[in-house]
Amino acid sequence: MTTELLDDVVETVLADGQVRSSLRRIVGVIGQYALLCVLSVVVLAPLFMTLIQALSPPLAYIDAGKPLHPVEVAWKDRTWFTGGAWSVLLRTAVILAAFAWLQRVGSPHGSWLRHAREIATVRRLVAIVGGTVTLTVLLGPVFGSLHAADGRTAGLFFLAVAGVAVTQTIGFHEPGHRSVPVAILDALAVSVVAVAAAMVFVGATVWTQSWASSGLGEAMLRSLTMSVLITVAQVVTAILAAYAFVFLDFPFKRILFAAALATLLLPLEVTLVGNIALIRQLGWIDSMQGLVLPFAASAMGIFLIRQGFRGIPKDIQDAVRIDGHGHLTFLTRFAIPLNRPVIASFTVISALAAWNQYLWPRSIIETDASNTLQIALRSNISENIAQANVTVAAALVSAVPVAVMLVAFQRHIIRGLTAGAVK
Repeated sequence: MTTELLDDVVETVLADGQVRSSLRRIVGVIGQYALLCVLSVVVLAPLFMTLIQALSPPLAYIDAGKPLHPVEVAWKDRTWFTGGAWSVLLRTAVILAAFAWLQRVGSPHGSWLRHAREIATVRRLVAIVGGTVTLTVLLGPVFGSLHAADGRTAGLFFLAVAGVAVTQTIGFHEPGHRSVPVAILDALAVSVVAVAAAMVFVGATVWTQSWASSGLGEAMLRSLTMSVLITVAQVVTAILAAYAFVFLDFPFKRILFAAALATLLLPLEVTLVGNIALIRQLGWIDSMQGLVLPFAASAMGIFLIRQGFRGIPKDIQDAVRIDGHGHLTFLTRFAIPLNRPVIASFTVISALAAWNQYLWPRSIIETDASNTLQIALRSNISENIAQANVTVAAALVSAVPVAVMLVAFQRHIIRGLTAGAVK
């Protein structure tokens, strides 16, 4: 009798401890999410205020006392399907890609490429295509109401949100991984953001004004071309140079590596005059080669990738040699794949630096037809003094490629930054 009573007491204590442990875990998770929500609001608040200033004319915004909402926004008289075939296709492709990305994020299986069969199910395809079609159709009345200011915008907005939420719930509901209530909440959150973003970034006229001002579209394309060429050149030369400094033996290797790193001590301003004179002698003023070739190599990239190559065990290289393969096989099949996070991190660093260049393009560009994005933005400021919101909108538009690149490379960036932190 005493033994049975003791067993009951032990079971009760263990059960109570498990309940308390579960409660602590739940409270901890809720606290973590609450903290993340607060931090996200703090980080996104400046972007939100910048968006409000882009939508609001400056004089009206100042007269209204700098409110926390847009003032006197000019809305286009359009539906989703007006604006030209290419514009419609581009907008629809962006929305389709956004819904596909959201479904991939909401999938418990991970990557599209590794688990394509589990992710690309009928339900998720219905959510992607159905969400795109529903959004494009229901935004037409919302745009018309915004332009006419007939007071029906709020009701039409919630109708569009409900329609998109239905399609997204179909994809988010994952039996065994996500319940129906959670799927509905996720779908509502996604739908509110999707409809609101489509309204703001398609319906407002300020984006068209910013795109047309100072040749922003041509300048952005030119900067994109320059950034891609510089990034590819720097990544290729950095990989080859780093491989040579680690795996090849040649005279004065350490001295040459030190000389390469010494170039980091010389800022662009020190060599600017001499480089401009050389570019003029070569006849590369207002040319793409003048923008790209002076930055075709990066000492920082050589250093970063060299450090990654040094972590490769020598046994791998010996095994490749025994199998009869040369340096090219070892580089492409082992060295680069094993250091993919480091290379991806440097790719992002190189692309950001190339995208944000101003001093060098300003020094060798003499005609407006050859302006890069940063020069066009500077010209936009001087041309739209009375319409500062157009300049702010142009700056937000110019940040879109950077945001897309950071989202695309986020996993590789995190792996590159944390490489070697855990053993």
